[in-house]
Amino acid sequence: MLRKKRPAFRAHSKRRKPGDAHTIPSFCESNAISESEYYKLKRDGKQPREIEVNKRIIITPEAEADWRREREAETMAKRQKAAAEREAETVATTTA
Repeated sequence: MLRKKRPAFRAHSKRRKPGDAHTIPSFCESNAISESEYYKLKRDGKQPREIEVNKRIIITPEAEADWRREREAETMAKRQKAAAEREAETVATTTA
């Protein structure tokens, strides 16, 4: 039987309105990533901007939107590079 983690947080996070600032757990839930993935991104320098308020980490809606744009741009660049490499391989095999 699966036990839900942090039931008090889950109940509170349901009251969040669009445009509210996030805590790390609510950011992760909102963006469908695990907290361990968040901290991995943080180690890699790819986390959203954070604000520390009374020892709590807050992520603003603007920081979240910027983070999403950065990840989208990163994904597109990776896909374009892969497509260019595939095309170069195709050209190399057809001319050889």
